[in-house]
Amino acid sequence: MIPLDSNVTALLDLDPAVWTPAALPDRLYAILKHRILTCVMRPGERIVEKEICSEMTVSRTPLREAINRLALEGLVVLTPYRGYAVAPVTVKAFEELCEVRHIMEPDGAALAASRATPEQLATLRAQATLSYTPGDPETYEVYLRSNSRFHRALVRCSGNSLLEAMVTSALDRHQRPLYLGLNVGVDAAAATAEHMQLVEALERQDAPLARRLMSDHIAHAEVRIVAALREAGYSR
Repeated sequence: MIPLDSNVTALLDLDPAVWTPAALPDRLYAILKHRILTCVMRPGERIVEKEICSEMTVSRTPLREAINRLALEGLVVLTPYRGYAVAPVTVKAFEELCEVRHIMEPDGAALAASRATPEQLATLRAQATLSYTPGDPETYEVYLRSNSRFHRALVRCSGNSLLEAMVTSALDRHQRPLYLGLNVGVDAAAATAEHMQLVEALERQDAPLARRLMSDHIAHAEVRIVAALREAGYSR
């Protein structure tokens, strides 16, 4: 049984300070969302409410409230005569998500170039380096969380809290296919180099360069992940 007061967050960096919801439906929502985003609950998996209620020692009412929230976010789908299931992962949905990132993050990087404080830039530079040992799942998850943390720190430099929240949500969804165990060609050195270029553009307050670098950075990841999804047989 999972203790409901455990530090479970909807954000994939798993910072215990980020999510400590007091209300039961919020805690259930956080637990289930984290399981879906990290593919502990696999795409297409049927959600058996009775089993979850038993596991977490809760009634169906708060659980249904949490599931309905996930359905509104498109992470859970309702199938007639079968009930709720985890939303599938598709190439089309991932490409749409990348479109959203292309709309938000390049302009966020441009704003950050004109607004970042010296302290924020120092934090960003410290978080730019990524590492990964091929074949080691534990270091892979650290890589994913570190990458998300860098992008969140960068958009935080924009000084726009609403934009930061929207980018954070997109980043969580963007990493979902990566937890499927696909071969997406992770290159920690190349990713680190791109991060460093972004930091240097912000340090020079070069907004056009920051915008272009972020757009290229997102595009590079999109190409790799879409290719991996198609190779693994995920539909459009």
